[in-house]
Parts: sequence; structure tokens; C-alpha cells
Amino acid sequence: MIFPTAYFPSIRYLRELCKHESVVIDQHEHWIKQSIRNRCEILTPEGILRLIVPIAHSDYKQCISEIKISNDSSWQIKHWRAIQSAYGKAPYFEAYHLEIEDILLKHPMTLWELNLQIIRFLIDAWELPVSIKESNEFIPYIEQDSRHTNWLSREQFKAYQQVFSYHKPFSSNLSALDLLLCEGPMGRLLLLD
Repeated sequence: MIFPTAYFPSIRYLRELCKHESVVIDQHEHWIKQSIRNRCEILTPEGILRLIVPIAHSDYKQCISEIKISNDSSWQIKHWRAIQSAYGKAPYFEAYHLEIEDILLKHPMTLWELNLQIIRFLIDAWELPVSIKESNEFIPYIEQDSRHTNWLSREQFKAYQQVFSYHKPFSSNLSALDLLLCEGPMGRLLLLD
């Protein structure tokens, strides 16, 4: 199965990943705007917040592994502060915050490098039974291709205790960060369900 790369992927993305023993993440597909490749959604007291990694735009088409991250702004610090603010009181924040902060503040050069670190971190944190490989060349799209899936859709699945759930209704299919920091190792059960 072929998957796109993803920035702090959605729960739906990881649930689908777990249905396969081995998956290929396509590093040679062309950049697709406004997708999971450079954005994720977290839950704040004000509602859902979309975090977007700024990219350095080019005049020519680039494959995803060539997309450079724009460091004109201090986006890493903004993202880290947003995550801290949203999940600082989550039950498992203390268990994972150093690794998440380290990934964000390393200043990787490419979006591919950043996303690969994130996906591997999530697979390791939950000990998910899936191995990921990087594509060697562009793999042509097929009709039911996961690279065209809207991974940020509000797909419903079993609710879990979210940080602000006493004041707000459950928000489904957020970044896997929400599940990790709220449910910790038990989040694995939802992913493998």
C-alpha cells in the first residue's frame, strides 16, 4: 500500500497504516497543496487549530522529498507553544513532550525529513505492527489511491477522553498527537481496532 507523507498525521491515517504489515511512503510524488503533507489539526480551548508547516515555494514542480521548509518565521516555536498550550495538562504530555519538542526544534531542512521522523516516532511510541519503506521512484496513481484521500475528514470512531471534553463535544480524527497525549499507550487499541 502506498501512502503520502504526513505532518503529525491524523488518527484515520494511522488506523489505515495499521491495516498493513508494510507500507510505502511516496517520496517522489509531486507536491500537493493544502493537504496532510504539511498540516495537522489539534484541539485547543477555542476549538480545532490547524498547524501548517511553511514551505519554500519553487517555480518548478518538485517531488515531496525536495520540498524545503521555510524558516523565515519561527513556526517551530509557534507549533511547539500551541502543542504545549493545548496538551500541557493532558495525562501523557510529560511522557512524550521531550521527544516531540526535539523533533520540532531540530530544524530539519526538508518536509520529507521532518515527517519521516514524526511517523517513525508515532510507530515506535505505540509499537505499531507496521514497517514503512520509502519509495525509490514515483509510483503512478491508481483509482483508489490513498495519496488522494482526505485524511483530515471528520471520520467518526470510538470517542476517548480529550483535554477539553468536559466543556466541548468530542472532536474526531485530529492529529495522532491528540490521541497519544490524551490516551498514551492505550491509544494503540483505537488504532488497531
